[in-house]
Amino acid sequence: MKSNKWMKDMTFKEKAEYIWDYYKIHIIAGIIVVAIVASFVNSILTNKNYVFDFSMIGTSINFDKEMNFQNTITKELLGTDKGKNQALVEFYMLTKGSDGKFQLDPTSVQKLMVKISAEEVDVIALDKDNFYALGNQGAFLNLDSVKDLNLSGLDTEKLPASKDVKAGTYGIYLDKDNRYLDEIGYDYHDKIIAVLSNSKNKDLSIKFLKWLLDIK
Repeated sequence: MKSNKWMKDMTFKEKAEYIWDYYKIHIIAGIIVVAIVASFVNSILTNKNYVFDFSMIGTSINFDKEMNFQNTITKELLGTDKGKNQALVEFYMLTKGSDGKFQLDPTSVQKLMVKISAEEVDVIALDKDNFYALGNQGAFLNLDSVKDLNLSGLDTEKLPASKDVKAGTYGIYLDKDNRYLDEIGYDYHDKIIAVLSNSKNKDLSIKFLKWLLDIK
């Protein structure tokens, strides 16, 4: 997809809707290509099988410590006898647009939409505006439906009922100090964490939330 100057002034929601409305065929084809290439690269080069994906949208992260965080998540979720299975941590950088607001560039938007459509993202941390942009399209899991997840005492974010969404709790604010996110330099204090509704690893996703947020 060519980068258009006018897209730089669009919000994340507008970019996502534009890409989906006008590039459905390209995205579907892209999903197939990405899946084939990812499978080939994982099996031949990395010899890893990624069974959990935590994606973060923000303005800062310490990439030197990102791998250590990824290894810690892998150990917490899968234990030491994990074989080729591993967790994956991905970061999407927000940059200032011409209007002075932080936003994802079109390439990052397309990549994230492709991965979400391909059911490759399990948990995501993002700002409130982007949370609503995706949440109102039915992208997130209703956390009220998770019986063994205690939400009491947590600062949560709800979504109202709509065509694609049942009213309920869909996100948790990352407003408390978190040593794991502090260690990787992620700007998390204004972010919301949510589980993707099409995640193929919901059990691991809930286990991850409990571990990261110290939910008893």
